[in-house]
Amino acid sequence: SVHAEEGRSERRRPNIVFILADDLGWGDVSGYGAEDLETPHIDRLIADGVKFNAAYANCPVCSPTRAALLSGRYPERAGVPGVIRAQDPADSWGYLRPGAVLLSDLLQSVGYRTTLVGKWHLGVEPENLPHARGFDTFHGFLGDMMDDYFTHRRAGVNYMRFNEEVIDPPGHATDLFTNWADDSIATRSSEQDPFFLYLAYNAPHTPIQPKKDWLATVTHLDEGVNEKRARLIALIEHMDDGIGQVVAALKKHALWENTLIVFTSDNGGQSNVGANNGPWRGGKGEMYEGGIRVPQVAVWPGRFEAGS
Repeated sequence: SVHAEEGRSERRRPNIVFILADDLGWGDVSGYGAEDLETPHIDRLIADGVKFNAAYANCPVCSPTRAALLSGRYPERAGVPGVIRAQDPADSWGYLRPGAVLLSDLLQSVGYRTTLVGKWHLGVEPENLPHARGFDTFHGFLGDMMDDYFTHRRAGVNYMRFNEEVIDPPGHATDLFTNWADDSIATRSSEQDPFFLYLAYNAPHTPIQPKKDWLATVTHLDEGVNEKRARLIALIEHMDDGIGQVVAALKKHALWENTLIVFTSDNGGQSNVGANNGPWRGGKGEMYEGGIRVPQVAVWPGRFEAGS
């Protein structure tokens, strides 16, 4: 009806929060059957929204999946058939094509305020920095992986940035990214325009380096878990806690009801560091199910049926 169309046109456009884990296995979420870890905040998203049982990443490694997610193209068509390695150009497999229009570009063009917090991994050339690819604000890490969650270097190079400024913040990367996401939500809450927050954790990518307090919690809860598995569990549960903080920030600023949240992983878990990919064969780096089938959930209060 005419009145229904008028109501839809007056409804405020939703904010969008896209949360991407790095190397989180299908079976490393308690809502997907993990029995030796707890991810209550991801599980809460599952209860509040739509759980995907057969979601697939576009590639079993980092850069191609990120290029595909943001461009809506197959990785090769976005110019990124393999892993981009800024520290080793001779072994770098991609250059994000200028003609690849990203989700950030599109949302920016229709009035969204766009922010990337966390891992970029789509190039360090000036033309491929987040600011040049549709993001108003960038607070995070440009490279592929950190050699240390606390010093944030890769092969001795500091890739941490606030917009285009080199920064050297203290603290565990998971805490930093969570705090910066919370800060972005607080800032955007006072603005009239809707926002797009792309929060890309580097957890639980190697090195498996959890904070001591989180590791102590894991070993206390299950004394039978081996050390390798315990370290990965601690890294995952720490990230889950950060996701809970981001959701709490949305609710604190009265944004929860009008925000679309998507959570997923860029590929399957890395088998040789103790990841659990559920019943699926293989893991990160392999085109078997374990390498590309990923946990995924979408929540939009009042629009998506809870628990579906």
